[in-house]
Amino acid sequence: MSARIRILEAAERRFAEDGIEAVSLRQIAADSGQRNTSAVAYHFGTRAALVGALYEHRMGPINARRLEFLAAHASGDGDVRTYVRALVEPLAETLTDAEKAGRSSWYLRFLAEAMRYPEYDPASLALERPEGSSIRALISGLQAATGHLRLPPGMFADRMRLLALLVITSLADRERHPGTGVGTETLVAAGAAILSDPKHPKHPTHKE
Repeated sequence: MSARIRILEAAERRFAEDGIEAVSLRQIAADSGQRNTSAVAYHFGTRAALVGALYEHRMGPINARRLEFLAAHASGDGDVRTYVRALVEPLAETLTDAEKAGRSSWYLRFLAEAMRYPEYDPASLALERPEGSSIRALISGLQAATGHLRLPPGMFADRMRLLALLVITSLADRERHPGTGVGTETLVAAGAAILSDPKHPKHPTHKE
C-alpha cells in the first residue's frame, strides 16, 4: 500500500472518530506510519485538499455503482423510490463490502462528520466534483419525478438535504454498530416518503 493511501485511510478514521477540525495533520501522519511528520502536507498540501482527495478516493467507485444502477433501473423515467434506492444502496454496499472483507469501515461516519461543515459538506461537493456525476443525475431525475407536486421554491432543496441527513447518519450508525440500525429497505421507504409528500406549508410569498 502506498504512503498516500495509508495517509488517506488514517485521515478517514481520525476524521470519523475525532472530527475533521480536531485532528492535526501531524497526528494523521503518525497514524499512517510516516516518520516524516510533514508527510501529509507533502502529499496533499492543506486539510481541505486532503478531504478532497479522500472524497475522490471513496466516491469514485460509489459513483460508478450508482451510475450503473441508474442506467439499469431509471432510464430517464424512474420513480421517486428508484432514485432514492440509487442514493442509498451504493453507500450501504460499502458496509457489506467491509464486512465480507473482514475489515472496519469509517467512510459513512466521515461523511456524517463532514456534513457539519459547509466547506466539507459532501452534498455540496458532489455537485462540483467529477465523482459526483451520479448525484447530479439522481437530483435531475428526482426533480422530474416530483415535478407534479409543484413544490414551492426551496422546498425540494430542503427535502433533499433532509434525505441526505437521514441516509448518511443512519448508515453511519450502522457502520458504528455493525448488525444493528435502520435497514436499507426502511431507509428507501422513508426517503421516498420525504420527497413524495404532496402536503407542504404555504410559501411566505404565497398570496391568497
